[in-house]
This record gives sequence, structure tokens and C-alpha cells, in this order.
Amino acid sequence: MLMTLAIALVISGPQDPAASGTPPSAQPRTAYSPPPIRPFEPSSTFGREAAQGAEGAEVWRRPIVAPVVVDAYVGHYEATPTDIELAYDQGVASAEIRMDQRMGPLDGRWRVTGDDGRVVYDLILADAADDTDPVEGGWRSASGDTGVAAAVDAATIVLDGQGTLRLTPGPTGFTALLSQGGRERTVSLARP
Repeated sequence: MLMTLAIALVISGPQDPAASGTPPSAQPRTAYSPPPIRPFEPSSTFGREAAQGAEGAEVWRRPIVAPVVVDAYVGHYEATPTDIELAYDQGVASAEIRMDQRMGPLDGRWRVTGDDGRVVYDLILADAADDTDPVEGGWRSASGDTGVAAAVDAATIVLDGQGTLRLTPGPTGFTALLSQGGRERTVSLARP
């Protein structure tokens, strides 16, 4: 299901040079710029540094020489993580939090449901918090059709070939007026 929706995130015209009709040789070239927030990349000495006060200590874990039944663990299913494992997990979590802080309120997956509770659309949207890029993404209908979704303004999302959603913020998501073929109905947007 998610794979079909991810495939629906086709490259829009402004992103796809071939869709613009401009030959590749006439298109402007831009220099590479690294992402504003890099994924966690440990330093070259990561894992070779000993924690303060543990310079000479050896990490001891009894070798497993035969199958072990779950009852033998008595609530301790894994050895305590080492300082290195904890530091790595903290670095990954920190990078994820920093990236999440860059996302706007519409970023991520959304499920559009009608008043009867039936799923009308699944949406996946990319929304930058700094408003430098327009909100865009893809939609998939309950029947399996897919297409591109893009925001016209902060409160209106156009579902290419399907209609528009006019959003109103709510306590757990958004309520919206879905306009299709001259008809309007109220729907809800919530995280799945």
C-alpha cells in the first residue's frame, strides 16, 4: 500500500527537466550543496574512545555456547548497551529530531475520510517549515488511482485530476471541504 503511494509521488514538472520541454543542454546547472542537516556521521575516532573512568575496563559478556530458552533470561533479554552503542543511538535520534524540526504541519502521511468513516484518499505530503518550497506530494484513492497533490496556498491542496481540499485546522488534524466535479462534501484529515 505504501509502495503504491510512494510510486505515485511522481516528479512534478518544475523538478523534472524532461517535463519542462527545455533541452538538457539549455537547462541551468546548479552546484551541489550538502543537506542543511546531515545524517548522523560518527567521527573517525568514534568507538575508539573509552568513557571517562573506564579506560582500562573490558566489556564482558558471557559467550553463548548453546541455545538459550527465553525463561533463562529472567527479564534481561540483552546485555546492557555499551557507551559507544548509547552514543550512536543518541546521535541518530538527535539527527532525526533536527530533521523533524524542519518539517511543516502538513509534512508526512495523511488519511482523508468521509463523514461515514470510509477512506477517500491517502496522501503523502512534503512540507518545509520555512515555506521555501511549496507543499507537494501524492494521493491515492480508495479505488487505487494515484496522482500528484500540490498546495495552492496554506489552506488549499489540489489533487490533480480529482478536485481540491480546503483545509481548516482541527484538534487532531484537519477538517476539509472536498470539491469534486462541482459537488462539495466535508472530510477529515488525520494521521494514519
